[in-house]
Amino acid sequence: MSASDPRRYELKMKDSKIIIGKSIIKRFFDYYEDVGLDDETEFFPILKIIISGVVEALKDDSRSQNIEKELKEYSKQLYVSLWILHAEEDKEEIDIEYERKAAIRQFEDIYRKV
Repeated sequence: MSASDPRRYELKMKDSKIIIGKSIIKRFFDYYEDVGLDDETEFFPILKIIISGVVEALKDDSRSQNIEKELKEYSKQLYVSLWILHAEEDKEEIDIEYERKAAIRQFEDIYRKV
């Protein structure tokens, strides 16, 4: 692809929207951790609004579903990391694999419900 190829521009725009989406999600996770939002009534509904807003900006892009999956997966990774961090703070020894699976299950259950 040459520098003037329109496909290169489209890829760059898609990447920048994903980067912006991830940046917003990361800032929201920082806020979630600092303030202590309720998962079901506050955190997940807002998270879904953020992700759908980024996807809405790409509604004419055939890759918008992939972008939605990528942002959801990124959010899940942050959620699992935070879950494990809190588990480590609460207990002296933890089973990281057990905690990771519990966090993924919790994320998927709540994300699906809201």
